[in-house]
Amino acid sequence: MDRPRATASLLSLVLAASLAGCASAAEERGAGEAAGRRASETAISADFTQRDMIITAVCSRGNGSVVSLDGWHPRSWKHLAHAEFRLPDTAVAEHDSSEPNTAVRRLCEPDELPTDAGDVTVVRSLFDQDFTKMAVVTEDQRTGATHVGYVDRTGKFTDLTGNQDFGNTPHEHNAAFARDGSAVWFTYEVTDEPGTSTKDRIASRALAGDHKLVDRFEVSTAQNLVMVRSTPSQAVMANSAFLSPDGRRLLAEGYVLDVPAQAQGVGPDLVEKGRYLACDYGWLDDDTVLCGENGRYAALDIAPGAKPGPPILPSNDHRNSAMVISPDGGRFAFLSQKGAALDYYLCDTKPGSTPQKVERTGKFSTLGDTAAFIEWR
Repeated sequence: MDRPRATASLLSLVLAASLAGCASAAEERGAGEAAGRRASETAISADFTQRDMIITAVCSRGNGSVVSLDGWHPRSWKHLAHAEFRLPDTAVAEHDSSEPNTAVRRLCEPDELPTDAGDVTVVRSLFDQDFTKMAVVTEDQRTGATHVGYVDRTGKFTDLTGNQDFGNTPHEHNAAFARDGSAVWFTYEVTDEPGTSTKDRIASRALAGDHKLVDRFEVSTAQNLVMVRSTPSQAVMANSAFLSPDGRRLLAEGYVLDVPAQAQGVGPDLVEKGRYLACDYGWLDDDTVLCGENGRYAALDIAPGAKPGPPILPSNDHRNSAMVISPDGGRFAFLSQKGAALDYYLCDTKPGSTPQKVERTGKFSTLGDTAAFIEWR
């Protein structure tokens, strides 16, 4: 009678040990899966295609210039995406260079803080649609030649101008990416005969094939180049330029004008033929733009004779600089300066709204005060 009880006891011990081992293995698998989920949740990708994201750009100087892009959730400020572009040593990014490239300079060596909406449209045009490449101008200090090209996320620079045969020295400036990533647009100088005055024109070089210069149109003066449309590519020569949501109108340097849908670009002369609104922060909808109104902001219907609406922000003594508007026109981001203090805010675009300060916690705390909010998608 004792042997069966001993056997049963032995079997019970073996079964218990086996169950304990299974439980331990399950716990280890569960812990591993949980750790994997946590790693997945906290991992930062380089994917900027998703919506509901604010994208910032910062230039770091030191051992070369590096432009960092970051994607943020506009409510939680969770860090969603990150990418870096290391500029070549010959990139035009410093004020002591003899040739202009104001887009990179505004980002890497801003004259003053903060970066506002006008700077945003110029800086945004340095990149293709989903921020895989960045347009760059390089300068040969010996010959004075300036070339256009692009750098990818690995730091590889592709010179689209390339080596020239004996002839005129290339002077290509103000590089900007076509939104579809197919070409880099730029301004260049043309001299008909030696000793005669030069003319400024806009051209492009495709990334594919032999990168041959494709002349687009002449402009009265060469300044910032803003790419506003993807299909077909459309450029605006202005310090700030915003295409309305329906693509029919352009807000550039405070002027509003109708734009032919198939036009390759808009020069300063056409911009100044528009109706001056003194509003240059972007579109809230197809018929309404955002105005500064003494730093309190207001919506303005673009209809002739319309007046700005009631102020959006409460009365304040801050220096406010709007940067970017949400895709639905319902909110906007701005940087506010009071004395030496600088803070980012989000605010509804309805009159009488109270702005919400973006708390500098987590990864966002390292962003600094020179960031440009270049897109809200």
